[in-house]
Amino acid sequence: MKMLLKIGILFIAIGLITSCGTAKKPPTEKIANAELAISRAQDNNAKEFAAVELRQAEDNLEQAKQAIQEEEYDKASRLAEQAFMDASLAETKAESEKASKAADEMRESVETLKQEVERN
Repeated sequence: MKMLLKIGILFIAIGLITSCGTAKKPPTEKIANAELAISRAQDNNAKEFAAVELRQAEDNLEQAKQAIQEEEYDKASRLAEQAFMDASLAETKAESEKASKAADEMRESVETLKQEVERN
């Protein structure tokens, strides 16, 4: 019985040592996702329509890359996730603003057409 207890403790100790000794990997996939999201936001004119959100995404991405250099992978992961969310928000806001602008232009066109019809 004591032998089984000792073996159990030994396995637990080995498990703890190996889990503490393994280094986490850098969040390269999250960084790539954030970069892609920023690129999509830029393609949707986020600089024009959601500049603050886009800048925040870019800043968070740069901080995430710096955290990777410092091997602070948990911090890098959080920052990359935040960059992704900020970029997604920028993209959505830019799309919304473009749609709103297009709707306003359409309303103006309809109003102009109404005025033309009334004159004739």
